[in-house]
Amino acid sequence: MTEKTKGLSGLALKWIAVVTMFVDHLAIALAGIIPSGAYDGMRIVGRLAFPLFCFLLVEGFYHTGNIRKYLIRLGVFALISEIPFDFLLFGRVVYMGYQNVFFTLFTGLLLLYLYNRFLGNVQPIYAAMTLISMLCLAFVIQCDYGAEGVLLIFLIYFFHYRPVAMMVSIAVVMAVMGGIEPFGILAIVPIAFYNGRRGGRVMEEETNEKDMARDFRKGLAAKYFFYCFYPLHLAVLGVLKYLLH
Repeated sequence: MTEKTKGLSGLALKWIAVVTMFVDHLAIALAGIIPSGAYDGMRIVGRLAFPLFCFLLVEGFYHTGNIRKYLIRLGVFALISEIPFDFLLFGRVVYMGYQNVFFTLFTGLLLLYLYNRFLGNVQPIYAAMTLISMLCLAFVIQCDYGAEGVLLIFLIYFFHYRPVAMMVSIAVVMAVMGGIEPFGILAIVPIAFYNGRRGGRVMEEETNEKDMARDFRKGLAAKYFFYCFYPLHLAVLGVLKYLLH
């Protein structure tokens, strides 16, 4: 049997984030081919993805068993994703002026890790310096969403147990970004329905070890699917854009 819980699980939020991201990037690949109204609508839909990924990153920070491995995964996929990211957005194999969103998530997670280390050692001044340093780093490397994106990750973490303040902080940061980014405020709707569950099958106490091992493998495959989807879909859409133009 499965345990039914109302609301949206972490897995459901991941799917919403991935689908809206794909719609956004598909619009970039089809720019100039589809009607401008369709293009604008698809880009607006895509604004939901980043706040959702930031929220899921913070949830991962609270629940991961090994923060260093988490950082390594983000760093590795940031490097893997850079060439397809540059090819889709800028039509170049290498473009150093702007970095993909995995760099933003990596910088945000590194901030949370160091911030907590310093606070745990009762060194609040160093924690504050870490926040400033990571915001500056995001600005210097020009990662996707920049310093505002890293700040959003920090605010979601800081107000993690104060949902109203967290929703307000998401709205404020997205509004400050300007352009079409304020539409990202809509991400607070699925976040508000988050039920705190990871998602997938909840096993009963009598579930045997074989079933547990099988579910572990499925969970591991699902986790890496979401990591791999980012560079793979960028590469496919980059080739599509190249062929169409």
